[in-house]
Amino acid sequence: MAEQWPVWTGIALTAVAAGLGLKPGRLVIQRLTGRSSLPAGPVRYSLTHLDALDPRAFELAVCALLRRDGLAAEHVGRAGDKGADVLVVDRSRRRVVVQCKRLRPDRRVGDQDVQRINGTYRHDHGAHFAVIVTTGGFTAAARASGPRYGIHLVDRDALRRWADLGEPLYAILRVPDEGARRRRWAPGSWRTGSVAKVTAHQQRS
Repeated sequence: MAEQWPVWTGIALTAVAAGLGLKPGRLVIQRLTGRSSLPAGPVRYSLTHLDALDPRAFELAVCALLRRDGLAAEHVGRAGDKGADVLVVDRSRRRVVVQCKRLRPDRRVGDQDVQRINGTYRHDHGAHFAVIVTTGGFTAAARASGPRYGIHLVDRDALRRWADLGEPLYAILRVPDEGARRRRWAPGSWRTGSVAKVTAHQQRS
């Protein structure tokens, strides 16, 4: 019987390895190792690629692009997210809400969407400003009200420059990045402990 232990051990290990090759197994590995399903390193997406994504995949692509820019970004999009698909802490220690609108190229984000996020990004998320990213465009009313409410708008042309040509988002939006040389925040810095530190720092400033 003792001689059979190596055989049974080998069979058991083979079964475990095969099980981990399935999707549930990979998800377990990701949770245990803390790995993200987002792509690592430099990423670029063509508009054709982004147009083919479903809304959730588009949110993940936007999150990956924000991380590419060196920002601490966390995908949180879900039912009842109050307009926040991605939450960001930037290198100037500002909190930012990003809303993603995966639309057909000929569709436009309207002023009602701008008003909706204006009512939540400060009060519900404590953010300094908000960004709406779309594969389409914006109505004239949305373009007029967005800047008044501290909401930056990324239309199809700006998205191409950011996602495909590799220009940093803040450069496209002309958002000052005073903290670019400060240490980078790790993904997840939006969570309670780090947010408390950010708030304390702002109160001292």
